[in-house]
Amino acid sequence: MTRGKSITNKISSSHVRFGRRTYFFDVNEKNDRKYLKITESRFNGEGKDRTYNSLVLFPEDLEGFQQNLSEVAGYLA
Repeated sequence: MTRGKSITNKISSSHVRFGRRTYFFDVNEKNDRKYLKITESRFNGEGKDRTYNSLVLFPEDLEGFQQNLSEVAGYLA
């Protein structure tokens, strides 16, 4: 039995830089399902090595995520 490879299609991409950190916002589609991938890229110490952290959000989770993000962001103001 052979398994077909799933192809990931990039639909949209943007990024924003804050000093040593860059945040990427990518909307992808795989197996007819769209999702948002947020990736943080940052430099480690004085070297040129980078660390990457990612978060994946599906459409059904986005509303709750936005609400909670807005709520906790209020504590930063």
